[in-house]
Amino acid sequence: MSASLKSCFAALPRTERGRPIVMGKDPKGKNFLYCHGTNVYIRDIENPAIVDIYSEHARETTVAKYSPSGFYIASADITGKVRIWDTVNKTHILKNEFHVLGGKIKDLDWAPDNSKIVLVGAGKEKFGACITYDSGNNVGEISGHTKEANSCSYKPTRPFRIVTASEDQTVVFLEGPPFKYTKTIGVHTNFVNCVRFSPTGDVFITGGADARAYVFDGKTGEQIGELGAPAHGGGIYALDFSPDGSQVLTVSGDKTAKIWDVPSRQLVTEFRMGTEVRDMQVGCLWQGSHILTVSLSGHINYLDKDNPTTPLRIIKGHNKPITALAVTTDRSRIYTGTSEAAINYWNVSSGESEEMKGKGHSSQVQDMSMDEDTFTTVGFDDTLRDTSAISNEYSLNSNKLDSQPKSVSRKQGMSVVACINHVMVLEGNHKLSAIPAKFDPQCVDIHPGMSQVAVGGSDVFVVYQLSNGTLSEVKRISIPECTVNSVRYSPDGAILAVVGSNKRVMGYSVDTYEELFSSVAHAARVCDVDWSPDSSHLATCSIDSGIAVWIPVKSLQNRVATVKDAHQKSFANKIRWLDNNTFVSAGQDSNIKQWSVQF
Repeated sequence: MSASLKSCFAALPRTERGRPIVMGKDPKGKNFLYCHGTNVYIRDIENPAIVDIYSEHARETTVAKYSPSGFYIASADITGKVRIWDTVNKTHILKNEFHVLGGKIKDLDWAPDNSKIVLVGAGKEKFGACITYDSGNNVGEISGHTKEANSCSYKPTRPFRIVTASEDQTVVFLEGPPFKYTKTIGVHTNFVNCVRFSPTGDVFITGGADARAYVFDGKTGEQIGELGAPAHGGGIYALDFSPDGSQVLTVSGDKTAKIWDVPSRQLVTEFRMGTEVRDMQVGCLWQGSHILTVSLSGHINYLDKDNPTTPLRIIKGHNKPITALAVTTDRSRIYTGTSEAAINYWNVSSGESEEMKGKGHSSQVQDMSMDEDTFTTVGFDDTLRDTSAISNEYSLNSNKLDSQPKSVSRKQGMSVVACINHVMVLEGNHKLSAIPAKFDPQCVDIHPGMSQVAVGGSDVFVVYQLSNGTLSEVKRISIPECTVNSVRYSPDGAILAVVGSNKRVMGYSVDTYEELFSSVAHAARVCDVDWSPDSSHLATCSIDSGIAVWIPVKSLQNRVATVKDAHQKSFANKIRWLDNNTFVSAGQDSNIKQWSVQF
């Protein structure tokens, strides 16, 4: 018996206002790269649902680039380390690791012969370096800046040159190898965010926070001209050349992307990406016939040169921790909520995602529960919302709760909410009842027969009788030194599963609430538990980054499948079954993973 990964609905690039996103292109034209958290994402450019995740960095990754041969990827992180690993083996065997700078590496580029890598970023004594990929030896000195360097580019043709761009508002031009400082170019009046050589090496172009893009001779570094006057109405965050170098794509905080003719420096096409702050364009990639940009929202936009008004497709998802998860009754869609109040829904088969329409919660979505064609969410804005899973549009109504909500359970149109000081019962927009709770409620579940409600908290879970919208306590089970994080009745109503900070998975008979089984489930706090539809198996997830599947029997040997690093270097917050052989986990790493269980 085993559990294996069926598919991954990947996190989007982690974005930050005012910070460029660097994307990596595959010289073979198949994949593209970006970073999020400690992961590097390798996605198929034709079918982005195909994704591979490299998770060997210990700290947050910043940039990843393919070598010109396509056999290696160099990825860097916020500590100044660069890892070089192969693309051929599924395990991505590490070739080398070097500590290059004293702070965050913001950009890197390979020499055309795959032998050297230039890296720039933050540091104490230097803001850049050029090293050999096999030994890490310096190839000259990358110098000339007085502040952090943001971008770098290695000339792909002889004579070789390197250009670097910095927050000191300058561009430095270096000759080599070994590389040495040649001159400083000071045409920009604000941070220089990006610099790139054309594929032929004839020119390089810089883009700055002053909204200007300048064109320079690739061999001498002499200024040739400027794109537009200025190129954009806001800061330029990234640029990339077409494969033949005749055109260049620029993206800006003015919420546009533009294609320019390089020889004439004239505008060819303008793409207006929206009107909201989240529509600022912070990254781009031109790979073969594919033109991609990244919005501040994290969305990856595939642009159409022939129809600049409408993208060919938009890859949506999350780039913040997923804190809530629900599955539709027909198991065809997944709904997820995040720490920044976003709610998306996903097609289980294709992995395609869309956002809810309208205005929803104003802060973290803490929990959600699905019932027929409606799902209920609670958020740290102390409100409850009922939303249609048919229209996928927020209603204008929200219910103010008596205290901050931690969990919600919805069945047959009725919702029970576990708040930090209360347990509340609601139906639609009407509050039916509320009782005080002094055990710090954390989780709640309604019995399938609608007769009982279980609420877990600090050192205890409490069972209430539910009658005509009111609750009355019938049983209190003490679990010393344990914060109960999740309670879940089996679909047949016979067993209540309980998990929490004591690392155990516990089961109680609903008839008597006697303990039926108790096993150490994980190496650390267990976050969530869920039952398979036929009540034959349990699935649990933990902050130890693992997930496990269980048979609910008294024997301590009841674990049937374990995945130790299900969400590597992170963990799953929520877990839900889709059918008796498939479940999904949603993580702190913003990934949603679908798992198959073979019995």
